[in-house]
Amino acid sequence: MQRVKDAEQCQALRGQVRHDGIIVQTDGYDHLKYGGMELRTKFLVLFIAANIMTCTSANTPVPKSIPEGTWNYDLIVNSVKAGKATFSNTVSDNNYVVKTELYLSVGPIENKSLSIVTETKDFKPVKLEEYNTVTDRSTGNVQEIKKSAIFEGVNITFQSGDKKSKFKIDEDFILNGNYFISELIKSQFVQDTIVQAHMYEPLVEIDSTILAIAEVKGYSSVKVGEKSMKLLHLKLRIENLKSIDMYLNEHGVTEKMIINMLNNEFIMERIN
Repeated sequence: MQRVKDAEQCQALRGQVRHDGIIVQTDGYDHLKYGGMELRTKFLVLFIAANIMTCTSANTPVPKSIPEGTWNYDLIVNSVKAGKATFSNTVSDNNYVVKTELYLSVGPIENKSLSIVTETKDFKPVKLEEYNTVTDRSTGNVQEIKKSAIFEGVNITFQSGDKKSKFKIDEDFILNGNYFISELIKSQFVQDTIVQAHMYEPLVEIDSTILAIAEVKGYSSVKVGEKSMKLLHLKLRIENLKSIDMYLNEHGVTEKMIINMLNNEFIMERIN
């Protein structure tokens, strides 16, 4: 691998990506142009000359592998501490299993949710499960919501409560699992690297996908609780649904996450 020796050379490469051995100019985030042709690719992975050079310093610590384990977070909603979150990433039966548990309490409303993403080691969807319990403590009313999707190639079986439907999605797509971190590891988290993929998100549509774009923003000094930390900043945009700022340590573990969605700000800060 060749390293860029100076900042001027590095800057000259920004706005270029490498795709299948061809360096092409980017024009925004939504498409690639090479000459007069528009390139369409599987998952449309965009790297800034990632296979031949990198603008990172040899001394800059970046994640080298997908982290596995369990991590706990405080959950802050619109500047008010409102709950807890637990995130885990494990390997089971040669699949990745990503679990997110949230507990949120705002006024009389208590919300407990669990999301389980199962994907293969090469990030093909296997199963998506979502469980949600909403309790109104003022009335005692409890609402249970259960949704799941099972993936067999292009065939998807979706179930919400007792209602089941089957359909096909004839394109490559991912779940909200480990795909982005894996691709950014390959590019060594070079600043301005962009990766985008079509993602299945049943909160938006149960029978189609949405576009998600991840971008490396470089290192930032961030306050996590009472500590100030220098962390790797990733920006994830999921169409018009939400934007997420993720701050990772050198092991790839998220120390802080800021989610802007539906005019609300959700912050997750890691706790020991």
